[in-house]
Amino acid sequence: MKLHKKIAKTFGYELIKRKKHPSSNTHLINLINEYKIDLVIDAGANVGQFGKMLRAAGYKEEIHSFEPISTTFIKLMEAIQPDPNWQAYPCALGEALGEIEVNIMEGSDLSSILPPNEFGKENYKHIKVLDTETVTVRTVENFLTEDIKDCAQRRIFLKMDTQGYDLNVFKGAGEKLDFIIGIESEISFMPIYEGMPHYLESLKVYEDAGFVITGLYPISRKNDMAVIEMDCMMLNKRHLL
Repeated sequence: MKLHKKIAKTFGYELIKRKKHPSSNTHLINLINEYKIDLVIDAGANVGQFGKMLRAAGYKEEIHSFEPISTTFIKLMEAIQPDPNWQAYPCALGEALGEIEVNIMEGSDLSSILPPNEFGKENYKHIKVLDTETVTVRTVENFLTEDIKDCAQRRIFLKMDTQGYDLNVFKGAGEKLDFIIGIESEISFMPIYEGMPHYLESLKVYEDAGFVITGLYPISRKNDMAVIEMDCMMLNKRHLL
């Protein structure tokens, strides 16, 4: 074993080759660079963690972040300043235009339109509902039609982290789905919200729409090592190089 690997192991880390075994973030950046993405839709932005990661990795093009909860949106606005290529919108993305009630959790990154189920309550200590808030819902199709006039010429990536509501966001792309080159979705092997789709249902919808998997990355596990959720990266077959 080489010295640098021994040192990493001593401190509880493992060195891997980024090209051969990329992490979730590295794989995402590879996709963005390879497919020349110039517009990212960030559905479920929370306080801007995803956008900050993109900027730290060198992505300089447009980010459009959607966060419906008013107190969280204030923190998101602080994160995007002063970045002229990063816009934020105080609303949710979903399947249809309108309004909906969001459950505000103790952990803001766990807030969801869906209520937590018993499994979620047992395995996530910060998934307690503290309050609810009625929020505006837009669709990806509405956003691209109204706000991005040249969307047919753009290289679009759709990131979804909406705590069980990703399929609704995806379905809301409507006729604009053909313009979306890639997606990232949080898929559930063990649903933690009421009505949250199982990963097989999610994958069927995405694959039936013409998307193919490029990477699967565990993001949470039970104490027995069983996977709860994974980040799934996919590309639209219409745009494959």
